[in-house]
Amino acid sequence: MAWGKWIRSGFITFTLSALALSALQCSADSSGGGGGGFSANGGSGASAASGGTSGDAGTILVDGSAPDYSTDAFFANDPLPPDCSDAGAKPITPGGTPECPDDKNLKGCPCSAEGQTAACWPGKRKNRNRGLCKDGTTTCTRTGELNLVWGDCQGYQGVAPPTFEPAPGATGAAACKCFSGGYWDVKNTSPCFYTQGATVVGGVSTILDPGGARCPTQTEINFQTGQAPAQPFSPNTLRVDCNGFFKLCFTIKALAASGGAKNSASDCAVTQVCTEAYYGMAGKGPNGTDGDQAMPDLPSWITQGAAETACAAKFYANGGYGEFSVSGISDECDQVDKIFQTFDYCPFKCNDPANKSLPECVNCTTGSGAPF
Repeated sequence: MAWGKWIRSGFITFTLSALALSALQCSADSSGGGGGGFSANGGSGASAASGGTSGDAGTILVDGSAPDYSTDAFFANDPLPPDCSDAGAKPITPGGTPECPDDKNLKGCPCSAEGQTAACWPGKRKNRNRGLCKDGTTTCTRTGELNLVWGDCQGYQGVAPPTFEPAPGATGAAACKCFSGGYWDVKNTSPCFYTQGATVVGGVSTILDPGGARCPTQTEINFQTGQAPAQPFSPNTLRVDCNGFFKLCFTIKALAASGGAKNSASDCAVTQVCTEAYYGMAGKGPNGTDGDQAMPDLPSWITQGAAETACAAKFYANGGYGEFSVSGISDECDQVDKIFQTFDYCPFKCNDPANKSLPECVNCTTGSGAPF
């Protein structure tokens, strides 16, 4: 039996033969933007609107004898972000009045000490410090002999008069929601294919050793019983700008014909492996950046059944591609469900060290990462 491994734009085979493949960085095709090099940044989105003021409202008088206000009075027309987390924390009712809540420090509303500065936000609470929307700064100023009020809100970003809301139709960070994107990094995406003569026996996950990905030996797997390698297929990490629960899947698909176009809906799948977990590192990385969180390893796999074996043979004959997808919901109820990356595999010849300098081989790698 022979073996062969596809590196990320190529694969390797064994004899019984095995062949393993690596993925092709240079010819990668991504719905998330970018080629196989996969920049960690999916794009900057629309630029933030320049800061403005909330209008020259003058002093807003507050009746000191006014009754206490319910939580609904503050949030009915200016709600907090939605909450889909398990915490289910109750909102803290601001002080002041619905017209002059002390959590926003609006222009013309009372303040306590002349010259005092504070964060301010003229937009909706649900957008505050989400995506491109950022607080400004206001200063307590004297008007007349007795009144101290907040002045203009300077330097806020992401909204503009007269609505003080994100631009209609804004997406990504410009929409000023908790979730605008993430990045999934998978250390190993290289499959291995076993052949016996001209017959493809099946495909199997490679094993990551210090020297890179290798095809498993015949003592480490069994196609007849469906025994996959004991070692997981790949470690992987996730980085998202909003906490939440995410499921990410890696699918290996075969082209219907050699040199044919990709068609995710109809191309057969050699295998699909997934990982899922709650991500809780938003804002917890160095200097307040979003942190990389290790996800559960992608499990090892081996083709089983007639359909997967036939698809492995089609991949071996026609070539194929890898596909990343994500499904999840953030703590603030933002949903994502899409295929966000596809990449080609290198030809078998790229496994030969003598061919590493060939144009079709120079960008072959073991793993892949992509933004979503």
